[in-house]
Amino acid sequence: MTSPKSTDYNIIVMSDPQPWRLDLDNNDPNNDQDRWESTVRKVRDSIKLLHHEKSFAFGIINGDLTEFGRRYQRESFRSLFAPSPLGFNTYVGLGNHDYQNNVGDCAEPGNSDYSMNACARGMVFDMHYRIEEYQHYATSENFKADSSEYSGSKAYSWDYGDIHFVQLQNYPTYHVVLDHWAASTITVTDSIDWLEKDLIQARNRNKTIVLNFHDGNQHFPENSSQEELSFFKYMLEHYGVKAVFVGHTHYVGQDNLYGKSEIFGDIPVYNSGALFKGDYLAVGIRGSQFSIAVYNGLSGQPKLIEHWN
Repeated sequence: MTSPKSTDYNIIVMSDPQPWRLDLDNNDPNNDQDRWESTVRKVRDSIKLLHHEKSFAFGIINGDLTEFGRRYQRESFRSLFAPSPLGFNTYVGLGNHDYQNNVGDCAEPGNSDYSMNACARGMVFDMHYRIEEYQHYATSENFKADSSEYSGSKAYSWDYGDIHFVQLQNYPTYHVVLDHWAASTITVTDSIDWLEKDLIQARNRNKTIVLNFHDGNQHFPENSSQEELSFFKYMLEHYGVKAVFVGHTHYVGQDNLYGKSEIFGDIPVYNSGALFKGDYLAVGIRGSQFSIAVYNGLSGQPKLIEHWN
């Protein structure tokens, strides 16, 4: 695959579309398909307008692609955001609402799957096949993944220009076994060992490294050992990670503005908020330098909120 010639380009970083959740008191995320699609279609349209101005090379969506991992919610998400309705390709990751929250707690009768792991399994399968597609994107140089149909962390990475992008899904230490009464067991593993090998290779190529995952401040620290968190921090610092992009909280912000985090050290952490609330980040990349602009698109127009440098 030919290496991209340009080192100056724009991308868009998003998270938490979460069909069919809305930021309304009377929202029912099980049934509000029409209102969610009507609301979020305006957000999608605002992104398309901004794309005409900035020409995004690609987009990244960091988790909670659905509210419950159900097939119909996946279809709502696909119709508006992935892989191509935005006018550019998107790389996505899973969040806690896609599989973690649904373990042993969500069947798919409409899809004739009565296993209580059906929703979580469906999202993992969906992610595996997305990864199979991503490796063929024109923006996916040196694409690598930790994924087979029934195992792996589903972490993946790619180079574009001077930047090495990594997608770690829900969070780096997340793991789960998803059994099924009539099908093979899915074993989702953590991505820590895979990540170290990937970072070594990226550093050997002299790439600037950017990490993406869903939950950086809740389940990651709660469900990881101190040894795992310390090793993760060591890798970020030792291999020169430039920035981390997360979602999960539904609030846009610079989560490690003053550094000294026990998990991230002094590495900047950027939270892209929630697409169902209209939020997203436009990231200008010039070589290895970033400029980040916060936008909201609930009106159907891309409204600039603030700049981060």
